Amino acid sequence: MTYPLITLYTPGTRPELAQKAEKYNIDTVIVDLEDTVPPDLKTETRGIISDVIPTLPYRPIVRVNNEPHLLEDDLKAVVTGHTTAVFFPKAETIEQLQEVDKIMASAEKALGLETASVKLILQIESALGVHRCFDLATAAERVESVSFGSAEDGDLQRDLGCDFSLDGTELLYARSKVLLECRAAKLPYVLDGAFSDVGNVEAFRTDSTLSRRLGYDGRTCVHPGQVDPAREIYSISEVQKAYYKKVVAEFEVALEEGGASIKVDGKMVDNAMYVQAKAVLDRFGV
Repeated sequence: MTYPLITLYTPGTRPELAQKAEKYNIDTVIVDLEDTVPPDLKTETRGIISDVIPTLPYRPIVRVNNEPHLLEDDLKAVVTGHTTAVFFPKAETIEQLQEVDKIMASAEKALGLETASVKLILQIESALGVHRCFDLATAAERVESVSFGSAEDGDLQRDLGCDFSLDGTELLYARSKVLLECRAAKLPYVLDGAFSDVGNVEAFRTDSTLSRRLGYDGRTCVHPGQVDPAREIYSISEVQKAYYKKVVAEFEVALEEGGASIKVDGKMVDNAMYVQAKAVLDRFGV
């Protein structure tokens, strides 16, 4: 199954950008109804995007507003048979997610769709969200992934009162905790968030490399120039691919011969390393 590991934001006020985004090397687009839409245009933009979704050449993700006076109408407008997922910002309480799940299920039923056919991706962008991440990730069956609020000067940084650096020290605990709890919740993939310095590709590469080393599967891009570097960094390298294939092949030969521990390229390999090699190859569809 292909998951939306590399995504690109487009503002809801510019639906033509969502129409053209297929030319980039992305898995899908996140059409935004939240931060990029002025308050006085929220209702109008929602209606436009609701009409646009079925015309797109791919199944989009749509970021909704989480304010009560906007949320229900947003959900009813964007839950369609052509929508991959709802991107839910500032996730903090189980009760709110259960209400979101209920509204989405009702919209699916009205359209004759299978329950939980439209997935839910949670944005963790507050201290409370980080603290409750496991509970939020398991609050509803349709929760498929989480996106960590890693943006410089974003909501999470403000809430924590911390600085930002490419070393990542300031957000390292929160970034690691969210990943760990998503893995414990058995989510199929975990996304890192936006990198706001769109003119600095090298800085984006540095931040994404750290993210990948921690274990994130992909991230949300805010500029087309970030897409190809993200695709490269969050993919398996040819060197890694060759090594893990060698581990699997040589360990399976050893098993047939009654062995359970071998050396591959000077490294000790036992069953745990063999299982890891198979898991990595499977994750990347090799």
